[in-house]
This record gives sequence, C-alpha cells and structure tokens, in this order.
Amino acid sequence: MRAAYYTDGNSAATLTGTGQSLGLFEFIGTDLADLTTYYKNVGQTNNVPVTLTSVDTQSTLCKEPTCDDTEQTIDMTQALGMAPGMSGLTMWIGTGGLSGQTLDDPGILNGMVTASPLQAQLSCSWAWKPTDNTTDDPFFVEMAAQGQTFFAAAGDDGNWAHAEFVWPSDDVNIVSVGGTDLDTESAAGPWKSETGWSDSGGGISPNKFAIPSWQVAAAAGCAKCSQTYRNGPDVSANANFTFYVCADQTTCSENFEGGTSFATPMWAGYLALANEQYLSNGNTSTLGFINPALYDIYAGANYDTDFHNVTSGGNTLGCTVGYSLSCGLGSPNGDNLLLALAGAPTAGFSLSASPSSVSVAQGASGTSTITSAITGGFDSSIALSATGQPTGVTPTFNPTSITGAGTSTLTLAVAATTAPGTYTITVTGVSGSITQTTTVTLTVTATGKFAISANPSAITVARGSSGTSTITTKIAGGFHSAITLSGGGALTKYSPNPIPAPGAGTSTMTVTIGSNVALGAHKITVTGTGGGVTHTTTVTVTVTQ
Repeated sequence: MRAAYYTDGNSAATLTGTGQSLGLFEFIGTDLADLTTYYKNVGQTNNVPVTLTSVDTQSTLCKEPTCDDTEQTIDMTQALGMAPGMSGLTMWIGTGGLSGQTLDDPGILNGMVTASPLQAQLSCSWAWKPTDNTTDDPFFVEMAAQGQTFFAAAGDDGNWAHAEFVWPSDDVNIVSVGGTDLDTESAAGPWKSETGWSDSGGGISPNKFAIPSWQVAAAAGCAKCSQTYRNGPDVSANANFTFYVCADQTTCSENFEGGTSFATPMWAGYLALANEQYLSNGNTSTLGFINPALYDIYAGANYDTDFHNVTSGGNTLGCTVGYSLSCGLGSPNGDNLLLALAGAPTAGFSLSASPSSVSVAQGASGTSTITSAITGGFDSSIALSATGQPTGVTPTFNPTSITGAGTSTLTLAVAATTAPGTYTITVTGVSGSITQTTTVTLTVTATGKFAISANPSAITVARGSSGTSTITTKIAGGFHSAITLSGGGALTKYSPNPIPAPGAGTSTMTVTIGSNVALGAHKITVTGTGGGVTHTTTVTVTVTQ
C-alpha cells in the first residue's frame, strides 16, 4: 500500500515517519509472535518498537484458542507498512473484546489523550454499540484540540442506515475511513486504478450529528448527502480481499481478509509521513486534526492531483465524481496530498562534517569532508569558509564551493608553533540569503619531547622560613608547548607557571615551611605537563628546627 498511495513510482518519496509515533485503539491484546511471522514471511524487518499498554485489567497477550488477534495484527502491519521508520507504535488495550466483558472505550481514549508525549495519529478499526457519544465525544474533541487526528473505520456493512455497528465513525471530530477496490501496476507496485468497495460503510450520521462547517461545500455537490447532518466517510483506501494476514499463531492467509480495518491504519501511517514532512519544513507542532484541511484541498484547484477521486462502484449509495457517501473524498494520490497538507520542502541546504573530530600533531595536517544535503530542489553554489582556528592553523577547501548536493575537503594545516589543545572550527556555507554551519573539533597534539630537572635537588629549610630550587625544562624534536608545573601542595609556588611555549626555560620553586611541619626529610614530586606529555622530578626538603 505504501507503493500505491505514497511512493507511487516516485523515487524522491523517501519519508518513513521518522520521529512520529502512532497509537492503535484495541479491545483485545495481541501476540507479537504473529507480527514477527508476518515480517519473516514477507522477507522484511520491522524496525519500529511496539509497546502494548493495557489501560485496565485486559491482558496485553492474546492467544488462541480463547482469543483472536487478527484485527490487532492487521492494524499493526498496515500502519507499519505505510510508515516503516516511526519512532514507536503503541497499542492501547482495554476490555470489551471478549465474551462477557464491559466495554472500556473511555479508558482507552483517556490513555490516548493523556499519553506523554502525545501521538499525533491514532487509529481505530473497531465499532461498538450502543453509541456512547456523551462519554466518547469529549475525548474526540480533546484530541482535535490538542493536535491529534483519530481515524475510525467506516465499517464493512454498507449504508450506515442499515448497519448494525457505526459508532464512532460518524463522530464529527474524527476522520472516517471508507473502503475501495484497488488495482496496482504490479504486485505491491504503483497505483493503477480504483473503484469503490461494495461493503464500505458510509452514509448520513445515524447519531444525527450536525454537519460540520468544513463539510458543507462538499455535501452541496453530493446529491445523496445530507445538508443538515454529518456525512461519511471522509476518505477511503483499499479494503478489498487482497491482503496477506498472519494471526492466531497459525498458517498465514493471502487474498482472504479485507475491510476498512485495513484502510484506517494505512491512513494513520500516511499522516505520520505528512507530519514528518511538516516538522522538517521548520514547524514546531504537527498538523493537528486534518479534516478541515482535507476538505479545503477538495475545494481547491488541485483536488484531482492530490486525491484519487474514486467515481464508480461502492456501497448502495455509490461513489461518484467529487465527494460521495461510500468513498468520501477518495484515496491519497502519492505524495501530492502529503505535500498539500504539509507544504513542499523549502529550497535550501544543510552541512555536515565527517569526521567531525580531527587530531593533528604540530607541523602536520588533517582533513574532514564537508557534505551539503539539499531540500526543495536547491541547486545553487555554496561558498565555504572557516572560523575559530587558533594561530598557526590554516584551513583550505577543495573545492572552495559546492553546487547543490556535493562535498568539499577541508584541510587543516597546523604549524609547528601552534599551541596544543582542542579547538572548535566553524565551517560556514553561504548561498544568497541562506547561511548554514557545521563544526569540526580540532585537537592539536605536541610533537617532540621535554625533560625536567631540579637544581638543587635537595634543600634544607627551617620551620617558619622558605627555600628555593630552580626547575629547568629542556625540549627536543620540535616540542612547542607551554609546560605547567605542579606538586608540593598549597605552600609550594612556581614562578613563572606555566613555562611559556616552546617550553624550554626555568621556574623558581619556592617552598614555605610552617611551624608545625614535622622535622626531617620530605620528598616533593614536581610534575611538568605540556602538549599531552608529562614528566616529573623530585626535590628533597629537609626541615630543621
């Protein structure tokens, strides 16, 4: 379904739902072994973490012979198939699906509206009675208010006027999903044609919800629609008996299962793709309840390119040109609808560095590859520059600019006199009014070596007085770094400290002896540290009365 409704042969359609999480409404738990079997048999890997959350006493595990997890597994595979890169999928589970249980639809819905973080796309393939709109609808209102879209299956019993189960698919604050019969160019291939599914639920709201403002124009062009009450479904997708299903820890079936239970989680997965795109465009929140936007697209000039307008077939109310009571607005037309909802990516670029950390010895050079990634067809020249480098480091780029998506090699030439240490180099790319940056961490290490000695190496100091020794450092092999001296505690001072680069020089060590220091010999270890190198020497201090 991903190939038919999203990628549809478009190699640039690469969204996977990254960063998005999806919630499934379920009256029964599942056996994740069936999900594993499904992916094994189709030769794919599921990389989305699945969380099973019970909101009451219902078990998260469902196993035959007492429990059927067909619906639950279908919901997972259809949502994950459309958005295989999501950060997570949560199955919200409550009582109601097993014999003698009380329906806990409010408990499940409450879990969905209080989750942290909230899931922007929610799917429900269940219907129940009696209608509980006074309890459930406030949750749907809350979902819409806090930016969540709840997709509900329109059912598999045709015209709502004669259907046993309709609720909650006619609620105004949800997206109702009908069914179609889809043909593709090849197995799991691009969209070819689509007609309405004969069993698709749809019609005029049995609960007599008032028609929402965003549906008025669509209903006006629909001969069988109500101009007073809410009409459904809103959208549709494949529901015919063409699916591969693994459930109940038994043999998997092909071309046996069908229903709007398949179409509904597909749409939730599709919204995860749209929300990924919307956030990548720089928005800080998700699209929110999408029905008003869907009907705005219907009223716009690009309806026929954003939707597959399904114009034939369907339940007894039929699918017609424009909005209908079997196919709704239609099914997604590749990524056209997604971009109509989320907005096309803004033309631009970003920069990255690999490796992002470079270690270079004094007198040597290191490199990092600067790569530009583009969005929205950006193909302009990007001028590169670097700042933040210490004295003695010379950055160069080859080439000095990148056009569109490309790479440039940053070379950092480090002079022998550059002070060792860690520095942050900021690489800036500029193209017109667009400026982007990335950073490279440069660590300069010292070359050569140094030695440290004390003269005299033994001094005698009376209590209450001070003594001195000269600390001498000598360098070799091009060593060029300041050398810091330490050791001897708070009453031992070195001047100067550190010995400045290149590191060869002397420092006077002054030792002050307090009146309570024990008489006798005390050994002080003098440590010199510079350029990542450490050496020591010792001074013996004999304390007298």
